[in-house]
Amino acid sequence: MSPVTDGAAQTGGRLSPEERERISQRYPRRRPRLWIPLVCLAGALLVAWTVWSGLHHSDEPMQVQLFGYQVVGDSSVEVTLDVHRSDPSVSGSCTVYALSQDNQRVGETPLRIVPASSEDVRITAHVKTFSKAVTAQLENCQASR
Repeated sequence: MSPVTDGAAQTGGRLSPEERERISQRYPRRRPRLWIPLVCLAGALLVAWTVWSGLHHSDEPMQVQLFGYQVVGDSSVEVTLDVHRSDPSVSGSCTVYALSQDNQRVGETPLRIVPASSEDVRITAHVKTFSKAVTAQLENCQASR
C-alpha cells in the first residue's frame, strides 16, 4: 500500500490539508487543451477555402490545348491548337514557342484567338524560328474579359 492510501485508511478516508497539498503538487490538474478546437477550426477553414477556390477557378472561359505540331523546315513550325469556349464570343491570346534539340527557345509568336461561331475550334499557327526546332509548346493562354 502507498503512504497516501495508508494515511487515508488510518484517518477513515479523510486526508489532512497537508496531504491534499502534497498530492495536488505531485499530480497537478490538467489544463483544458484550447489548441484542439483551434486546430479543428483552422482545418475546417482550410478545407472550405480549398473547395471555394477550386470551384471558383474551375470555370475558365477558354481552354486551349496543343493538338499537334509539324516542323516544316529549318525556319518554321506549324502548330495546331484546339480551343474550347462555353461562350464562342470570348476572345483571348496565347504564346506559342518552338524549342531546339538542346531545349533552347528558337522561335516564339503571340497568337490572338478571335471569337468564333462554335464552342470548339481548331486553329493553326506558324512559328518562325532562327534555327531548326524539334518541338512546340504553348504558354500564357488567357481569355479577354
